[in-house]
Amino acid sequence: MVSLLVSARCELNLYDRECRTPLIKAVQLRQEVCATILLKNGADPNIMDFFGRTALHYAVYNEDTSMIETLLFYGTDIEECSKYEYQPLLLAVSRAKVNMVEFLLKKNANVNAVDFLNRSALILAVTLGEKDIVILLLKQHNIDVFSRDAYGKTAEDYAIETRNKVIFRLISEYKREKTSEELPINSNPVSSQKQPALKVIKISFIF
Repeated sequence: MVSLLVSARCELNLYDRECRTPLIKAVQLRQEVCATILLKNGADPNIMDFFGRTALHYAVYNEDTSMIETLLFYGTDIEECSKYEYQPLLLAVSRAKVNMVEFLLKKNANVNAVDFLNRSALILAVTLGEKDIVILLLKQHNIDVFSRDAYGKTAEDYAIETRNKVIFRLISEYKREKTSEELPINSNPVSSQKQPALKVIKISFIF
């Protein structure tokens, strides 16, 4: 049927009352053959429906890696979404889809993308208590652990707020390792006798 419509040069980007195109419906229903035919013949993979979601959002929701590969091959924007919808990566995080998060990161999804409340994937993962996703995100070399949401809070702040000792420790260790990597090597160190005394301040968090 899809091949027949394509051969008859029907409009491929028509949409229903929820602004869902034939491509979006095909992806929703896991009809990869139909979706591929539509894409090959010029269907726009970046059209958003009424909810601000593209076909990619539904492929992520279905955890359909093959469909995602096809959509990306035909030019799907991996960051596309409306102002009030999650990017595909953030959608995967919000649904605790660990495998999808890993897959999208390998496809170069922006690990520092933020939602309408300026929440990053890391902040979302921490608020949801998703340790495995936090670990995945912290493995990304360019992740911004200091990013603040619309309320001025960082991922570490939420770990403290939710009393999640494991996630708090993960973020703290990441920051400590990152800081040690960035410390410059002093080629002319001051002798120990001339070094000023350093005060060590210990901060305790009550969980």
